[in-house]
Amino acid sequence: MIDRIRHDIQERLEQLLAEAEKLRHALAALDPRDKPKSKSPRKTTARSTPAVTAKPPAPAAKPSPSAPAAASNSARVRTPPGATKTKVLGALSADSGMTAGDVAKATGLARGTVSTTLSKLAKTGEVSKADRGYRLPTPS
Repeated sequence: MIDRIRHDIQERLEQLLAEAEKLRHALAALDPRDKPKSKSPRKTTARSTPAVTAKPPAPAAKPSPSAPAAASNSARVRTPPGATKTKVLGALSADSGMTAGDVAKATGLARGTVSTTLSKLAKTGEVSKADRGYRLPTPS
């Protein structure tokens, strides 16, 4: 009985791995910028290793109606080069400081992305640190 269950789980796992590989190829075909790293394709032949004893994967949770549509997609789309920087600089004002959270709300970008971008821009001098957050540098 246990051997049959193990065999069924192993067979299901092999099917899921094959399906995942097909999905990776489909994603790569849809976005040529996102080249897959050179991985050897998984073979779906029977293996001599012991069967997996872990539980099958839980069904995916349904996204809440208030969740953004992009959050329900499993693949993330990369923004074009420079787009994040442009959005962050566009949201900042020269007269008052804005925190990473403020800029994130204004642009719709993730707070961590904005924070990283602001730190890089501060190092290059494209933004200055304000009493609270960051601002565009004042003209000299």
